Amino acid sequence: MSQEQSTAAPGSLVVIEFQQFDTTFAVRPNEEEGAKRRFMTLISEPTGTPDRLYQNEVLHVTNTEGEHFALKRIRPLPGDVDPAARRGREAALFEEYRNQLIVSHLQGFPRVYGYGVTREGDPAILMEWVDGVTLQQALEKGMLPKSPLGKGGIASVAVASLATSVLQTLVSTTFLEGTFAHRDISTRNIMLRLKPAGHRPGAPEKAPAGWGVTVPLETCLIDLGSAIIMRRDEATFTMTMDVWRNATPEYAPPEMLALNDRSYMEARRSPSIDVYALCSVLYQLYSGTAPFNVAAQPASSAFDLKTQGTPQTPQLQAPEDAPLVQAIMAGLAVPQDERPTARDLLDRISAWRESVTGQATEKRDMPSAPQTRGTHLTALVSAMPSQTEARQTQTKIRTDGPAPAVAAEAPKRRSISRRGFIVGATCVGAAAVGGALWGVNFTATGRAWKFGQQSWDSLADLADRISAAGSREEALAIAVDAGIANEDGSMVDGLTKKVTLADGTSSAVQLVDFWHDDRTDGVGKAGLTFAFTSPLAERPMSSTSMDTGGWKQCDMRSWLNAELLDALPEDLADYIRPVQKLTNNVGSTRDATSVTATSDSLWLFSVAEMGGTRTPESFSADFHYLADILNAEGEQYQLWKDKHVNAISANNSLVRQWQGNPCYWWNRSPSPDCSEDYGQTWFNRVGANGDVFHFAAPATGDQNAAYVLPGFCL
Repeated sequence: MSQEQSTAAPGSLVVIEFQQFDTTFAVRPNEEEGAKRRFMTLISEPTGTPDRLYQNEVLHVTNTEGEHFALKRIRPLPGDVDPAARRGREAALFEEYRNQLIVSHLQGFPRVYGYGVTREGDPAILMEWVDGVTLQQALEKGMLPKSPLGKGGIASVAVASLATSVLQTLVSTTFLEGTFAHRDISTRNIMLRLKPAGHRPGAPEKAPAGWGVTVPLETCLIDLGSAIIMRRDEATFTMTMDVWRNATPEYAPPEMLALNDRSYMEARRSPSIDVYALCSVLYQLYSGTAPFNVAAQPASSAFDLKTQGTPQTPQLQAPEDAPLVQAIMAGLAVPQDERPTARDLLDRISAWRESVTGQATEKRDMPSAPQTRGTHLTALVSAMPSQTEARQTQTKIRTDGPAPAVAAEAPKRRSISRRGFIVGATCVGAAAVGGALWGVNFTATGRAWKFGQQSWDSLADLADRISAAGSREEALAIAVDAGIANEDGSMVDGLTKKVTLADGTSSAVQLVDFWHDDRTDGVGKAGLTFAFTSPLAERPMSSTSMDTGGWKQCDMRSWLNAELLDALPEDLADYIRPVQKLTNNVGSTRDATSVTATSDSLWLFSVAEMGGTRTPESFSADFHYLADILNAEGEQYQLWKDKHVNAISANNSLVRQWQGNPCYWWNRSPSPDCSEDYGQTWFNRVGANGDVFHFAAPATGDQNAAYVLPGFCL
């Protein structure tokens, strides 16, 4: 948070200790003491700057390691002698914390570390100290490029830069399974992040050269005291207590100013509130004045002023600014259904900015997802610097020879015992914080979008927790909680993530199952299994004719586990777990004992893993033995089971394309009958129509090359 929001008077430093504290992320049991030192003993750094908050105060605090945080806590008031009034304020603060939890992992909101009660009995939220200034401060200090017209406005490109940053944050909330509205977007509640070289939190602010024009603005929405996040099947404190939070009159839409009119109840839950408020801010930035001179009017008439009058269209800084100004004015419509959505407004303003600058709006990545559960900390310890967490990296296991033995994997990168989140603050009773769970509050489309934004480190954490499950049922509970599976055991479709190889080849991987493959280190099941969705290469299974043998002996296997593994991004390759793959490693055979295990980090899928089992009767009388051999090569992955893929017909779910055309791609299952007929090993391929079985080809020869789409596990 900015220094402007801190209230303590100058003087000696003050130690603040939590009596109990709930983290928003899991803490290993053997690291709880370090977590207590990190979060439960803090030192305030008073600035003496007046705080405009009435019921709460925000302090800039550090821990004994020098980490900077913002602490928002209840401010003592004379009215606190009334227990009911005090409980109401405590409940309101916890409601704010609940809202922060739900959006904390989205870029454009401060990260939240936890909620607790201090030794003095004051509830408090511990969150990220945003290293920057409020928009209000930036305007007062002249940190933004000025409008050529003067009058206090800023350059049109800087207006658009700020707009696109805030709008990307608002658009990201539309993927939540519910309605989110900040409801108090203003120049004081928009932070501009500052990151010049050597900048220390609390140091004098210095804007980078070209800030807002050549250097995009990065914003953060703070102060969610008026925010609402509501699903249709729940009631929040705001609704049940009928408490309408205040908004800043200069920027708020009319529906937020009609405090005594319950007919606006539904309207005050709409995201269009934020569109109006943001456009009011943009209007002021462009012209130098707010759309309405609310300060000169009695407070009771602000609603009438905004419903009965129309703000004057600002004077253009340049003729080409007309589309930008028109977009801003559209957001100031009084009826909510006449305002553009945040997504529509983002498209309009980013298109205008690109047309005048030639710079496309860069899509922002989301930060790593928070952990699924938090940890309840209660015991205080002496304030001592804790050891910086040493990050263990997993050793990549590669296949250096054509037929390696099943190898033991290096120790796990992490081993975390995840425990349930306990809401410890007695002042809020049994209030629930389920909205912060990793994926539960997202629509199916939102889950897919959010999944693609996660770091491999975050997905490895999820895989570790699933891997530690004692059964498929236990793993399913974790997967459902994480938003990757449904309660009936099916997979959430469309969970993909982009992958770029060292040579620039771009592809994507899709999550196809969880707790499925056996790890070769003896730990148990791998947590997550992925499949590439577009080809990485075109090559034969072997460089020479294979008289005998199968997957274990082929060149494809050694290439995947050496060259291709090295070409993967390090942040992915470091987390890949070698797993056991069962395959006919003889080639021409009529005996299911020819199916043996290999250890592989990257591998091709088998017929059974894609298409499931086949009955002997599905083959002609002389080839019943094929069913036993193919069925022994693994079990079908859940995603393809959900899509009704089978081994006897085509399926669009397995159609893959190369340069816009459907292509053939290898699986690792040799064709026993074709290998027998032709005296050399043939491998099955997935046909251009998605059939996993009927397109076998010899292992070697350029004319027999097919495309490569491997799988891997975390």
